[in-house]
Amino acid sequence: AIDPTLATSRTFIVVVILTVYWSATLLNLRGMRASSLISSICLGAGVLLPTALLIGLALLYVLQGYPLQLNLAMTANNWLPLHDSHQSLVLFLSFIFGVVGIEVSASHAREVRNVQRNYPLAVFSAAILGFMLTLLGGLAVAAVVPVDQLDLVSGSVQALQRLLHIWQLDWLLGSIALLVALGAAGQVSTWVVGPIKGLWAAGCAGNLPPLLQATNAQGVARNLLLIQACLMSGVALVFFVVPSVDSAFLLLTSAAVILYAVMYLMLFASAIRLRYSRADIVRPYRIPGGDNWGLWLVAGTGFITTLACFFIGFLPPGTNMAGPTYVLAMLVILLLMLAVPQLLYRWRRPGWAAIHKE
Repeated sequence: AIDPTLATSRTFIVVVILTVYWSATLLNLRGMRASSLISSICLGAGVLLPTALLIGLALLYVLQGYPLQLNLAMTANNWLPLHDSHQSLVLFLSFIFGVVGIEVSASHAREVRNVQRNYPLAVFSAAILGFMLTLLGGLAVAAVVPVDQLDLVSGSVQALQRLLHIWQLDWLLGSIALLVALGAAGQVSTWVVGPIKGLWAAGCAGNLPPLLQATNAQGVARNLLLIQACLMSGVALVFFVVPSVDSAFLLLTSAAVILYAVMYLMLFASAIRLRYSRADIVRPYRIPGGDNWGLWLVAGTGFITTLACFFIGFLPPGTNMAGPTYVLAMLVILLLMLAVPQLLYRWRRPGWAAIHKE
């Protein structure tokens, strides 16, 4: 919003990624209380407020008869865009990436009062709210910004810029853009610590060396957080290698979805297997639907959808990227990420099972 050319500046994007991620890492080293407070503020001020403003202004835009950039004609290509099925499927991964990760909240389940009732209710509410905000926000952007001018990185800010200009509220754009950036930073803060808590718990069971089980005075897995930040710093350098910012964005999104897909496939398969192999265990929550058909329906649907996303992730995201090179890169990334935990598990030692605290 301040300078549209910054959205295509590799150096600016990498500097922002490193600054935000390391700031979130250092914040989370101070413990859950500080992290939760910042995340809540960022969610309200940086996600819900700008999204509500975007949807509200877009609705007003439609009601006042301004031209729609979104073609709503009841044709097959509009509702199922097969004319460019390759690119449409790749962009679909961006939507999927926006809703993955909700399971990370399970790492905080112990901190919830009346967890058997409140945690499932919170997850369902978050899923519905997230889906509706994503759907309505996406429609708002599509209705206002011409498709040939739409930027994958800053599309929401583009839409707000156009909407605010119509009602001569351009002076608000800078503040709203800062709020959007604040919301993104808050989401990063949440994502930084969630997976680490799960990884640390698995490590304390003897799957990670004592150095990676160490915690600081606030009970945070310090070394794991710092290693994660270093790895993320390396990933950010992809923006200097890939031909365009949009291609880099889609490349990283596809890689993340592929890795997530592997985890989700194991998650859904494990849920079904445990229903039969550990049927006697009393669980805090059970999917409704008789003995097993409800679980099969939910986990089966999730498994099939995830499997489709896994294969879609291997489609090159843009014309600037050669197909064979892209597929090879995805395979190398996948194999490396799968090899690391396998090697750690193979090299584990009996003494690793002790929990280490500093």
